[in-house]
Amino acid sequence: MLVWMGKDVLFGRHVVESALFFSSIAAAFSVTRRPGFDHNPLIPANWRFPGNGPWHLWLCCLPGPTEFQDPSERPCVRNYRLLKLLCTSGWLAIHLCCVAPVARAEIEPDFLMDSDPELHLPQPVKEVNPKLAALWMKALERPETDMQRMAAETIARAHQGGVPDLVQAVPRLEAILRAEGSHPAARFAAARALIVLESRRSSDKLFLASQTYGADLRQLVEPALAAWDNPSAKQVWIERLASAETRPRALILAMRGLGEVREQSTLPDLLSIASDQTRNPGVRLEAAAAAGKIAETGLEQDAERFAGNTRTPHFVNQLVAVRLLARHSSEGARQLLIGLASHDEPAVAAAALQRLNDIDSSLVLPLAESAIQNSDPQVRRQGAICMLRLPAASQIAPLSQLLADPHPGLRRDVCEGLYQLAGKPDLGEPIRDAALQVLAGDRWQGQEQASVLLGALEHQPAADRLVELLESPRAEIGIRAAWALRKVAVRETVPALIEQAKRQAERRRLQGDDPELDQQVAHLFEGLGVLHAKDAMPLLREYIPKRHGSHLSRGAAIWAIGRLNEGTRDSDLEAALSDRLRDFEPQPFEIPLVKQMCAIALGRMQATDEAPMMRQFATSENSIRYAPFDDAVLMRLQLSLAWAVRQLTGEELPPPKPLTVGQSSWFLEPLP
Repeated sequence: MLVWMGKDVLFGRHVVESALFFSSIAAAFSVTRRPGFDHNPLIPANWRFPGNGPWHLWLCCLPGPTEFQDPSERPCVRNYRLLKLLCTSGWLAIHLCCVAPVARAEIEPDFLMDSDPELHLPQPVKEVNPKLAALWMKALERPETDMQRMAAETIARAHQGGVPDLVQAVPRLEAILRAEGSHPAARFAAARALIVLESRRSSDKLFLASQTYGADLRQLVEPALAAWDNPSAKQVWIERLASAETRPRALILAMRGLGEVREQSTLPDLLSIASDQTRNPGVRLEAAAAAGKIAETGLEQDAERFAGNTRTPHFVNQLVAVRLLARHSSEGARQLLIGLASHDEPAVAAAALQRLNDIDSSLVLPLAESAIQNSDPQVRRQGAICMLRLPAASQIAPLSQLLADPHPGLRRDVCEGLYQLAGKPDLGEPIRDAALQVLAGDRWQGQEQASVLLGALEHQPAADRLVELLESPRAEIGIRAAWALRKVAVRETVPALIEQAKRQAERRRLQGDDPELDQQVAHLFEGLGVLHAKDAMPLLREYIPKRHGSHLSRGAAIWAIGRLNEGTRDSDLEAALSDRLRDFEPQPFEIPLVKQMCAIALGRMQATDEAPMMRQFATSENSIRYAPFDDAVLMRLQLSLAWAVRQLTGEELPPPKPLTVGQSSWFLEPLP
């Protein structure tokens, strides 16, 4: 669309037409013969390009074919109907995928070298230039559109980032909002800034501007007016709802606002729209959603009527029924939702199951085992939510099969849920046994998540299978298996860890550096350090010299060397590690992680001869500062040096100065 705006100035006709083939909104304008697009034949070629789906939502709000006023527009009706049908289907699919996720904190493979030893970074100090607000106020006063727009956008972003004293911009933003000569872009930015600043006293001014200056401004402003319960906006929404002339886009906006403020008087009109099968399905669903937000009781009969009506495509009537019951929890509502939860259409079943889970997951329990076997991931998710909320030993085996689910979010959620449940005395053993069965299977998704789960649970019987998975053709499985082997820490796996690290080193020599290979080797080396595998020392020492790439594995190797040689002096090893600390050559730069691990290893090895050097580096801000690394990374190095000095001499060095955090790269900043 930006290319189209530059036509005949920056871009020629051929370039503009080529760019518009990738834009669904441009295709919509072409179909409806909008000015500037009526000579661009974008349909059906535009449909062939993926990634245009989200724009189809916008099309659901376009006027219907009967609303075209100009006779010249009639030939596009057939294409319009086809396009709108596709858009509506996409709208329903996208909406029904947005169901409530399982609460989780995903288990991710970590590195011990990040937490052993534990280094406490001082809390950063937020720093804001006090001259920023005044400078942006001056920019708002300028007559240039771009200056006003960028200043307003910056004020909104800065307020969200914690910059104080920006409320003083409200009067000037209101002036830009209301001025007839303001450019639409500047007015839009001013309105958004007022909303972000939560200037409720500007509510009436925002309302007047939204009704005066076009639909785009209404789309921005009216949701905020609904949140602020603006009475003028409420009255306009009521009038819009009652008018047969209201366009779908404005009607949807009104219904959303009325639902937000829960205006009881509009229930009959909303139910009438939801019942009108000649209307756009998206409009009907919005009407049902608004009615469902308003009423907590009394819509059961209407919902039952919709649920039994199968005459519309896409099961819109059944979805309307579910939306009407969004706040209902009566026995009648429950029974109706239970019936819809077994519907053959996954979209209907998922929506009904979600509402039942919101009311009481025990209502889903009789359906849960069937739900987790459904072909639709959203239905499976609702079954999983129920089982995780109301766990029982008998449900663990079927639930654990979702560790191999094709949907990545669902399988990760189930993994985290099972990890949390494993702490219960009656569920720990069934969960471990079920995860072992999944780990032994041939589904790569299950191997990945079972490795994570059993590693997090430190379940040692999984060690043999984890060793087999180190050579999986899928890199993510090999990485998680290596991490899990470090977590389970079985002494008998040491030879396998060493051999796998050697094989990967050979692959690195033949194929070059690979980030995924680097991660796996780093986990292997940490595992060898945890297991005190002295046999690995020759291999680990190969990773001390500087080399391109291999950053994680070099850091992990040196961390493991420190663990293996704790309390043991070795002059050659100490000299090699000290050389890394002293290396500030730029071609290539020695990475701070390696330096950090060298300091920690020297501290663990009681290399007292290196204490003066490390004290100097730790206390002199300039001694360890070298490009291209940022202050936070170098602070960890400074803290590692201070930790090592404390281990060697008992001396407590002063903590480093906290980092100052101040967002920069504003469009205008004061001169130093």
